[in-house]
Amino acid sequence: MRTDNKPIRPEVLAAFSQVPEVAKAVRQVANAIRRDARRLAKKRTGNLRRNIAVERIYDRENGFVFFIVGWSPRAWYGWMVEAGTENEPPQPHLVPAAVKNGAR
Repeated sequence: MRTDNKPIRPEVLAAFSQVPEVAKAVRQVANAIRRDARRLAKKRTGNLRRNIAVERIYDRENGFVFFIVGWSPRAWYGWMVEAGTENEPPQPHLVPAAVKNGAR
């Protein structure tokens, strides 16, 4: 818990992100978001639900390890389902799942 308003130095955050216990905890949150997003996604063929994935990213430039939850290439249209199109209303599933699991 931070008790002041000083920014945390990027190199400290980068080192912290590489601690195995921290990475494991962050991956658990990402997996919870994926699980909830799959549950919330509208099912037509099931392709969208099956292709919500968690990907581990290592940013070599800054030294950060982080996880992305999103649609794999087989569900390239996921963002259109999430945000809607001019012909279809939005059917959000990824953002509500992230908010449910602590995103602000």
